[in-house]
This record gives sequence, C-alpha cells and structure tokens, in this order.
Amino acid sequence: MNWPWQYSFPPFFTLQPHGPTREKQIQAWKHLVITYCQTNSVSTLDLAETGDSPLFYNSSIDRRLSQEEIREICESLLASGNLEWTDKSKQRAYIFWKSPAQIGADIYRWVEESGQKGTVMTTAEIIEEGNNSDTTWKGISHEIMIKALQELQRARKAEIFEDQDGVKFF
Repeated sequence: MNWPWQYSFPPFFTLQPHGPTREKQIQAWKHLVITYCQTNSVSTLDLAETGDSPLFYNSSIDRRLSQEEIREICESLLASGNLEWTDKSKQRAYIFWKSPAQIGADIYRWVEESGQKGTVMTTAEIIEEGNNSDTTWKGISHEIMIKALQELQRARKAEIFEDQDGVKFF
C-alpha cells in the first residue's frame, strides 16, 4: 500500500487539540483506515490488536496512535456509516469501505448483468466472484456479505436461506 505523506509525519500520530485541525486530521485518518482496509481486505477491526498493526503504528518512525485516539477515529467512522460495533464493549467492529446497501446494489447489478436473476447461489460463490474480479465487494467477510444481501432482501430483490449459506435473486 502507498501510505499518504502524513503517515511519515510524527505529529499525525497525535490528534491535535485545535478543533479545526483535529477534524481535518480525523478525516485523514478515516480515509486512511477505509483505504487500508479495502486494500488489505480487512473487514473487521479488533481494538485489542489494531494498535500494533501497521495501520496505527508506523515502525519506521516509532509512532502509534493511542487506544483512546483509535476509538475516537472509530466513533467518527461509526457516525459516517463506515463502522458498526459488533459487541457492547466496543472492542470489535465491522469496517465498511462501502455501506452494505451500496454493496448489495453492486451485487444486484452484477446479478442482472451476468444473467443470474432467478437463480440460487451460495454466499461463498458470490464472495469468490468478488475475489476473482474487480468488484466493490472484493475481500469482504461473510458477515458483511450477509448484511449486503439482507439489504437486497428488504428491497425484495433476494431471499436469503435460513442457514445464510445461499440466496435466491429475483
């Protein structure tokens, strides 16, 4: 991954106290988190482990974000719809580089274009298609795939089987 210039700038790893500067810095971190997760096919963040990952720790300048700062960035990602906590303690979260609704729309567009309407597919087949081609759902986890398919189900464009291993498209 090509890191942005800020990644090698030590003050980037300390959220600044000045309001407008801090907001710009958080926006830059949000963009970095989304880009990193998409590039590296990361669908979940575990805060217990994330602090040591290259995302929040630049070993070449020996700088890292604190857990408190990582949590603040996560809360900002939550507010913009790019993150969803998976537990009440807010230690693990799904990260969305596109919302489940957007991913669902992209999957449905692919279904229509590839003549899959009216067919049954496994979620593994859809994920594999994403991983084998240049799709917006490349690298997403099974859990996020189900969330995207649930959006299609709400729109009555698909029905997910009870075991969540298959889906029929309408």
